[in-house]
Amino acid sequence: MLFPNADVVVNPVLLALLGVIVGTLGGFFGVGGGFLITGGLIVFGVPEIYAIGTGLTLIMGSSIINMLKHRGLGNVDFKLGIPMVLGAMPAVFIAESLNRALEEAGQVGNVIPYIYVAVLVLLGSFLVYDYFKTRRPAGQVANRGEAVSTAGLTQRVQSLRIPPHSIKLPGLPARSTYVALNVSGIERISIFVPILLGFGIGFFAGLLGAGGGFILMPVLVYVVGIPTTVAIGTDLFQVIITGSWGTLLYALGNNVDPLMALIILAAASVGSQIGATATRFVDPGRIRILYGITVLSGALAIGMGQVGKVAAGLAFLGRIDDWVLLGVPGCMCVVITVLMVREVISRRQPVSEAP
Repeated sequence: MLFPNADVVVNPVLLALLGVIVGTLGGFFGVGGGFLITGGLIVFGVPEIYAIGTGLTLIMGSSIINMLKHRGLGNVDFKLGIPMVLGAMPAVFIAESLNRALEEAGQVGNVIPYIYVAVLVLLGSFLVYDYFKTRRPAGQVANRGEAVSTAGLTQRVQSLRIPPHSIKLPGLPARSTYVALNVSGIERISIFVPILLGFGIGFFAGLLGAGGGFILMPVLVYVVGIPTTVAIGTDLFQVIITGSWGTLLYALGNNVDPLMALIILAAASVGSQIGATATRFVDPGRIRILYGITVLSGALAIGMGQVGKVAAGLAFLGRIDDWVLLGVPGCMCVVITVLMVREVISRRQPVSEAP
């Protein structure tokens, strides 16, 4: 099927399958799915600048669906999300300007895929490492899912004292720049911490065409110390704003293919309900290890595609990378569904009384 804006022919069935996978994983992991959407579109042959612009559009739409579901579950901390958005907005603009400069120089294809691979490999490797490092013996089950290897770092971040410590507006009393995040379980943190985090995530969002959620969710858990389910819901809130802002910037440059976005978004709405609901039943530690494996599969697929382009003897890698990109996350969707169903069944089984 020809998509006129991007001027590329792509099988719409592959786009729909990508949408279902992105919807399920987005609701489960709390990400817009940018590391899959943009990477997937690149693998399918969509030009990089259109993959980024269309990816941001899809991220915005799928994140709205998933965030509303998580809001109903009580997993969204708006007091944390709003400052991150304030920091992210200017950063997205800066990154989009950098991408336009790279496009004009003909270097987008030589830069973006390699940055993607490097970031995904580092992130996925750490998630897998953390899971095995924090595993406890079977008998020690208390709070096992929320144990992380960076507990010392999260305490230092929460205790940071960043000036100014108060702000006085005309006609109003001085207000402290430290806030309590009750939903996230944090008694006191500087407001500048989420603002600075938002700036960094926003820059990656604009540069890579991913709402930034694939980085933000782990950052909230491992750096700020937010519970996994709250990090998922709050991450989606931030992704909506950065995705909307990035979509506007790329749309003004006519770098979005609306027909492609419509097909994927329609399919994504189907899977999002399963993914968001599953977070109620699956252990947080398992959520993170499954996310790490998914991220590594994305890095592998994009890396195979790039190697297939530059190495004539390995051109076959460019023909199977799309199966890796869709196959591993597709299997992950099945695993998520099985874990959820198994947990639901076990909770419904009556507990036998001791004699």
